[in-house]
Parts: sequence; C-alpha cells; structure tokens
Amino acid sequence: MTGLDDISKLYLVTEPVDFRKGIDGLGTYVQSILNTDPFQNAMFVFTNKRYNKLKLLHYDGTGFWLLHKQLSKGTFKWRMSSPDPFLQISPLSSVKVIVSQVSFFV
Repeated sequence: MTGLDDISKLYLVTEPVDFRKGIDGLGTYVQSILNTDPFQNAMFVFTNKRYNKLKLLHYDGTGFWLLHKQLSKGTFKWRMSSPDPFLQISPLSSVKVIVSQVSFFV
C-alpha cells in the first residue's frame, strides 16, 4: 500500500458497520456518524456484526484504499464497550503493527 508510512492516526470504529458499504458509504459514515474527515492522514478500521471481517479505509492523497479481511474461521477480538463512536490510536508504530499483522486482533 502506498502512503502507509505517512499514516499518523488509526481510528477503530467501536460499533459494527453494514459491510454492504463500499468506499463511498464508509467515507460518508466517517463524515456523518463519526464527524471526522475521511481525507485526513488516517486509517479507519471497521468490523461487521459477526466480528469475522475487517475493512480498512485510507485516503493516500490520490484516492481511497479499501482493504477487506475475512476470517475463514474464528472471530476478531473486537468487542469494545465505549461510549465513543471510535477509538483513536497513534503513534505510527501502532498503525504499522496492526495493518501489517491483522492477525494481531485474532
């Protein structure tokens, strides 16, 4: 992925999202529900209701990247109890670990 070294923030969306949403739908979700700019130097991580899929949304300056991971068995350890719609994670080293080793959540 180009621009991975430039990502400064990682947002973990705490509630499951309808995975029929694509780039436009997730971008709109970031703007309207999270009240955050999807064009910023960040990556947004979403899960589905069954916690067996992840979608990562990132804008690299020229367009959006949408990465999708689906587990063949098992679930992601995602269940968070937070009143906030997302958890913000930085520094950059955390972003690289999570993105490069998605199994970190398993």
